Amino acid sequence: MGKRLSESGVGIGGMVAIAMVAAVLLVGPLVMGPLTPPSPPLLLFFPVVLLFVFLYLHFASK
Repeated sequence: MGKRLSESGVGIGGMVAIAMVAAVLLVGPLVMGPLTPPSPPLLLFFPVVLLFVFLYLHFASK
């Protein structure tokens, strides 16, 4: 199995990173307190940032 992983480009570091992300996703909600909905400006922040990132990537690739 180790040879197949190295041939596909996934090494031990990638597997450890995937396991750590999975652990955070599984254990993180257990240690979080009660959450409140985000404010409207914060809801608009992410789409605006993504729009600028996509526009930058679009024009930079030409």
